[in-house]
Amino acid sequence: MITTSRPVSTLSRFLERLSVGGLATSVIWDFDGVLAETEPLHEASYAKVAASRGMTLHANWYLPLIGNTEEHNWMTLIAAGLQADGNDLPKLAAQRRKVFASLTSQRLQPTWLAASLIPAFAQLGYIQRIVSNGDLTLIRTAVKEWRVAKMVEVVDRARAIDKLTLLLEHAGPGVVTFDDTDRYIEAAKTAGAYTVGVRHSHNSHFQLAADEVLAL
Repeated sequence: MITTSRPVSTLSRFLERLSVGGLATSVIWDFDGVLAETEPLHEASYAKVAASRGMTLHANWYLPLIGNTEEHNWMTLIAAGLQADGNDLPKLAAQRRKVFASLTSQRLQPTWLAASLIPAFAQLGYIQRIVSNGDLTLIRTAVKEWRVAKMVEVVDRARAIDKLTLLLEHAGPGVVTFDDTDRYIEAAKTAGAYTVGVRHSHNSHFQLAADEVLAL
């Protein structure tokens, strides 16, 4: 496994490995923690909404929730004592969306992976898809603002409860996947994809047993 960070030489070597090795003709991106470093903002927004309902969260409470759907995360917090029930999910999600928007007072910035690799892959003619459990409206807005909307498709999650189903529809030999969560890396690798783990401030507890690891 190769672990690297952001220098231009890293980008060049990475693209060369994929091209020379014939490792990929298409790309699957995760969004949160990969194309945008949003996990600290998600953590803060969940915590603020939970606090408004009288819940104090323990240290590292957010780490097990990374990579899951909003519904899953709220139901986990409800099971842990949040004063709400399943009927409150739309209200909780709407409240958190407002808090999240307030935390991103300026537009969401792309990571170096998004800024460098999406255009590079587009130039190589790779098909690129974003498969995420995140807010698809936010994701579509971000890629439009980054001017890469024509280079990458945001896959609609309406047909699946979890992104795992969609990931397995598209992952396989000739596909490279970028993810920050162990279970999706493992699933993509089992399907035959070339896997890239992404290391950031909120996933040091993950092994990221990918073919290689890039750091934000």
